[in-house]
Amino acid sequence: MFEQNFAQHFHSYFSIQIADTPELIKAVHKLRYDVYCAELQYEKDCPLDCEIDSFDEYSKFVLVTHRPTGVYAGCVRLVIPPASNRNALMPFEANCLPMIKSADLSFLANQDRHHIGELSRLSVLSFFRRRAGEENNPYGFNLGIPPDYVVDIDEKRSYPLIAIALYMASASIAINNNIQFVLVMMEPRLAKHLSRYGICFMQISEAIDYHGERALFYIDNPTLVANFKSELEEFYQLVDSQLKS
Repeated sequence: MFEQNFAQHFHSYFSIQIADTPELIKAVHKLRYDVYCAELQYEKDCPLDCEIDSFDEYSKFVLVTHRPTGVYAGCVRLVIPPASNRNALMPFEANCLPMIKSADLSFLANQDRHHIGELSRLSVLSFFRRRAGEENNPYGFNLGIPPDYVVDIDEKRSYPLIAIALYMASASIAINNNIQFVLVMMEPRLAKHLSRYGICFMQISEAIDYHGERALFYIDNPTLVANFKSELEEFYQLVDSQLKS
């Protein structure tokens, strides 16, 4: 697909980092507002330019930056219940479990909750994902890009790597924080697409109508990176090293 490998191609146009300062976390909330509130209107009661919820109190955030423009292109969070609060819920528990008829969560029965995480609020600005069939996915408005900015074919081919990088960033956070299981509500067709890269989530519930068709999936710690295709291994090392820098 690319003359360069995935890591080189992504690095040519994007950088990725942990959002761990007030300014960067504010940028995450702004990007999520643009996507989930302004564009898709999934969330109705957001303060202007800020999409925030109670799960952010115990989450780790990642931001992708578009090098040529400095625009924040995408973000994701990994929600990790704190050891100090056994009653802290994850988003799928609060928002989706009441609608799910059956979900096999037996593998979590003896697991400390602070070793479980949920991948949540993955967002990519629509400028970076203008592809057929994705108009109703959580990937944002074209905000912040200069109107005269010209994208060549080589750059545009790097855009699908943003979401892949965000999934790998979640894997990096999970591994480096001893998270044993990562759960996520996602479209079954997206899970199938990710599996082609060796990102192998297992479906553990039926699909429900939650902002489109979504089902509950999980992946365990050993599987997070074990099945990566060869090009993805180097890409993961790039993402992991940038998050640690």
